[in-house]
Amino acid sequence: MGEKKPTNGKLEKLFITQAKKTDERQWLSEILNIPLQQSLNDLNQAPPNFFKSSCLGERKGKAIKPPKFKKGKSKQAGRFRKDGFKIYQNKVYATKIGEIKIVWSRELPSQPTSATVIQDSNRSFISFVVEIQPEKLAKTQSVGIDLGRKTFATSRLGK
Repeated sequence: MGEKKPTNGKLEKLFITQAKKTDERQWLSEILNIPLQQSLNDLNQAPPNFFKSSCLGERKGKAIKPPKFKKGKSKQAGRFRKDGFKIYQNKVYATKIGEIKIVWSRELPSQPTSATVIQDSNRSFISFVVEIQPEKLAKTQSVGIDLGRKTFATSRLGK
Protein backbone atom coordinates (compact mmCIF):
# COMPACT_ATOMS: atom_id res chain seq x y z
CA MET A 1 0.00 0.00 0.00
CA GLY A 2 1.20 3.54 -0.62
CA GLU A 3 2.98 2.65 -3.85
CA LYS A 4 2.96 5.19 -6.66
CA LYS A 5 0.96 4.50 -9.77
CA PRO A 6 3.30 3.32 -12.58
CA THR A 7 3.85 5.71 -15.47
CA ASN A 8 2.62 4.91 -18.98
CA GLY A 9 6.24 4.38 -20.05
CA LYS A 10 6.75 1.68 -17.40
CA LEU A 11 3.45 0.03 -18.29
CA GLU A 12 4.35 0.03 -22.01
CA LYS A 13 7.73 -1.51 -21.25
CA LEU A 14 6.19 -4.18 -19.04
CA PHE A 15 3.04 -5.05 -20.95
CA ILE A 16 4.01 -4.37 -24.56
CA THR A 17 7.79 -4.61 -24.98
CA GLN A 18 8.37 -7.44 -22.50
CA ALA A 19 5.21 -9.31 -23.52
CA LYS A 20 6.37 -9.43 -27.17
CA LYS A 21 9.47 -11.34 -26.04
CA THR A 22 7.46 -14.23 -24.55
CA ASP A 23 6.45 -17.24 -26.66
CA GLU A 24 2.72 -17.01 -25.90
CA ARG A 25 2.56 -13.27 -26.70
CA GLN A 26 4.95 -13.14 -29.65
CA TRP A 27 1.97 -12.45 -31.95
CA LEU A 28 1.88 -8.91 -30.48
CA SER A 29 4.87 -8.12 -32.70
CA GLU A 30 2.55 -8.37 -35.71
CA ILE A 31 0.33 -5.60 -34.32
CA LEU A 32 1.01 -1.88 -34.60
CA ASN A 33 2.07 -0.32 -31.29
CA ILE A 34 -0.44 2.54 -31.50
CA PRO A 35 -3.58 0.48 -30.62
CA LEU A 36 -1.66 -1.33 -27.88
CA GLN A 37 -0.51 1.98 -26.38
CA GLN A 38 -4.04 3.37 -26.69
CA SER A 39 -5.40 0.38 -24.75
CA LEU A 40 -2.97 1.16 -21.94
CA ASN A 41 -3.98 4.84 -22.03
CA ASP A 42 -7.65 3.81 -21.74
CA LEU A 43 -6.81 1.44 -18.88
CA ASN A 44 -4.87 4.21 -17.15
CA GLN A 45 -7.73 6.73 -17.54
CA ALA A 46 -10.65 4.49 -16.49
CA PRO A 47 -10.21 4.54 -12.67
CA PRO A 48 -9.71 8.34 -12.41
CA ASN A 49 -12.76 8.93 -14.63
CA PHE A 50 -14.85 6.62 -12.45
CA PHE A 51 -13.77 8.15 -9.16
CA LYS A 52 -14.09 11.76 -10.36
CA SER A 53 -17.52 11.06 -11.87
CA SER A 54 -19.22 8.69 -9.49
CA CYS A 55 -17.53 9.25 -6.16
CA LEU A 56 -16.40 12.87 -6.12
CA GLY A 57 -18.82 14.45 -8.58
CA GLU A 58 -15.96 16.49 -10.15
CA ARG A 59 -16.47 15.27 -13.70
CA LYS A 60 -19.24 16.70 -15.88
CA GLY A 61 -21.75 14.42 -17.53
CA LYS A 62 -23.52 11.31 -16.46
CA ALA A 63 -21.98 9.05 -13.81
CA ILE A 64 -19.68 6.32 -15.09
CA LYS A 65 -19.90 2.68 -14.05
CA PRO A 66 -16.78 1.09 -12.53
CA PRO A 67 -14.18 -0.22 -15.01
CA LYS A 68 -14.48 -3.89 -15.95
CA PHE A 69 -12.46 -6.35 -17.98
CA LYS A 70 -13.53 -6.88 -21.56
CA LYS A 71 -14.94 -10.28 -22.31
CA GLY A 72 -13.65 -12.28 -25.25
CA LYS A 73 -15.90 -11.40 -28.17
CA SER A 74 -15.93 -12.18 -31.84
CA LYS A 75 -15.20 -8.57 -32.78
CA GLN A 76 -11.84 -6.84 -32.54
CA ALA A 77 -11.14 -3.13 -32.41
CA GLY A 78 -8.12 -0.87 -32.65
CA ARG A 79 -7.78 2.88 -32.44
CA PHE A 80 -5.24 4.63 -34.66
CA ARG A 81 -3.79 8.13 -34.40
CA LYS A 82 -3.50 10.13 -37.61
CA ASP A 83 -0.06 8.70 -38.44
CA GLY A 84 -1.43 5.13 -38.33
CA PHE A 85 -3.84 5.39 -41.28
CA LYS A 86 -4.26 7.05 -44.67
CA ILE A 87 -7.54 7.84 -46.43
CA TYR A 88 -7.93 7.34 -50.15
CA GLN A 89 -11.06 7.84 -52.25
CA ASN A 90 -12.70 4.46 -51.64
CA LYS A 91 -10.34 2.79 -49.17
CA VAL A 92 -8.39 3.35 -45.99
CA TYR A 93 -4.91 1.97 -45.45
CA ALA A 94 -4.30 1.08 -41.79
CA THR A 95 -0.75 0.19 -40.80
CA LYS A 96 -0.24 -3.56 -40.32
CA ILE A 97 -3.89 -4.22 -41.25
CA GLY A 98 -3.71 -3.20 -44.89
CA GLU A 99 -6.32 -1.75 -47.21
CA ILE A 100 -9.95 -1.64 -46.14
CA LYS A 101 -12.57 -0.88 -48.77
CA ILE A 102 -14.98 1.86 -47.76
CA VAL A 103 -18.57 2.72 -48.49
CA TRP A 104 -18.93 6.28 -47.18
CA SER A 105 -22.06 7.10 -45.19
CA ARG A 106 -21.24 10.83 -45.45
CA GLU A 107 -18.40 13.16 -46.31
CA LEU A 108 -15.91 14.01 -43.59
CA PRO A 109 -16.12 17.70 -42.58
CA SER A 110 -12.37 17.89 -41.85
CA GLN A 111 -9.24 15.75 -41.61
CA PRO A 112 -9.68 13.04 -38.96
CA THR A 113 -7.48 13.09 -35.86
CA SER A 114 -7.98 9.39 -35.16
CA ALA A 115 -9.79 6.34 -36.49
CA THR A 116 -11.24 3.26 -34.82
CA VAL A 117 -11.34 0.06 -36.87
CA ILE A 118 -13.83 -2.55 -35.67
CA GLN A 119 -13.80 -6.01 -37.22
CA ASP A 120 -16.32 -8.73 -36.56
CA SER A 121 -16.39 -12.12 -38.24
CA ASN A 122 -16.76 -10.89 -41.84
CA ARG A 123 -17.12 -7.08 -41.82
CA SER A 124 -15.06 -4.03 -40.91
CA PHE A 125 -16.29 -0.66 -39.72
CA ILE A 126 -14.29 2.53 -39.34
CA SER A 127 -15.30 5.55 -37.32
CA PHE A 128 -13.33 8.79 -37.51
CA VAL A 129 -12.86 11.54 -34.95
CA VAL A 130 -12.98 14.97 -36.59
CA GLU A 131 -12.99 18.50 -35.23
CA ILE A 132 -15.71 20.88 -36.34
CA GLN A 133 -16.62 24.44 -35.48
CA PRO A 134 -19.86 24.62 -33.50
CA GLU A 135 -22.75 26.32 -35.29
CA LYS A 136 -24.85 29.00 -33.63
CA LEU A 137 -28.45 27.84 -33.66
CA ALA A 138 -31.37 30.21 -34.03
CA LYS A 139 -33.14 30.92 -30.75
CA THR A 140 -36.47 29.14 -30.52
CA GLN A 141 -38.85 28.26 -27.75
CA SER A 142 -40.02 24.67 -27.47
CA VAL A 143 -43.10 23.50 -25.67
CA GLY A 144 -43.77 19.85 -24.90
CA ILE A 145 -47.05 18.30 -23.80
CA ASP A 146 -47.08 14.80 -22.34
CA LEU A 147 -50.13 12.92 -23.61
CA GLY A 148 -49.28 9.55 -22.11
CA ARG A 149 -47.01 6.65 -22.92
CA LYS A 150 -47.56 6.32 -26.65
CA THR A 151 -48.05 9.92 -27.77
CA PHE A 152 -45.90 13.00 -27.39
CA ALA A 153 -46.83 16.37 -28.89
CA THR A 154 -44.55 19.35 -29.45
CA SER A 155 -45.10 22.84 -30.69
CA ARG A 156 -42.35 25.23 -31.83
CA LEU A 157 -42.83 28.90 -31.25
CA GLY A 158 -40.36 30.98 -33.25
CA LYS A 159 -39.43 34.59 -32.58
